[in-house]
Amino acid sequence: MKLEVPTFLRLTEKAHSLLFVDLEATGLRGDYNSVLCVSMRPYGEKSITSQVEKPGNDKKCIAETIEIMNSFDAWVTYYGKGFDIPMINTRAMRWGLKPLEKKPHIDMYYSLKSNLLTARRSQGHLLDWLRIEANDTTEESEKFVKKMSVSADEWNHVLSYPHKAMPIMVKRCEGDTYGLMNLYERTKHVLRDIKA
Repeated sequence: MKLEVPTFLRLTEKAHSLLFVDLEATGLRGDYNSVLCVSMRPYGEKSITSQVEKPGNDKKCIAETIEIMNSFDAWVTYYGKGFDIPMINTRAMRWGLKPLEKKPHIDMYYSLKSNLLTARRSQGHLLDWLRIEANDTTEESEKFVKKMSVSADEWNHVLSYPHKAMPIMVKRCEGDTYGLMNLYERTKHVLRDIKA
């Protein structure tokens, strides 16, 4: 039996088995870089964040991430098929861990790219353009959901001063899953196909 997309989404939302995922890393390649933190937000709930104690040693963070992600029925990311999931699996291979299981995966980047005609496709741009009202004022102080900006200096301080920079990275990562969940909520009616 094949479920229609709206039915599948409704069931996973109701079961809180839909997981929004984002990660921050020291760079874009899993062999020369490592993961700093991964925020995973069950639908309608607060983020669960796994982070490294020291940049470069992400084995525990990756193992925790894989365990949590595998316990959910479906994932939602923004360009996760191009970055987040391959990065997690590359780092898992580095540490001799099993890769993520195949799950239904909604990559909002590709879903929205094929359904919208916007000048820019970043999550931050779409959040600004759609002016999605923040529905959880205890978590976000802004009236509208926005993507947190991190300066070049803050990115560069991650390796030199991790105790100072990591809280900023975690806040950004958790904010990205909050923004992603709100973007999904606003645009899920255009989702047509969900693949692993």
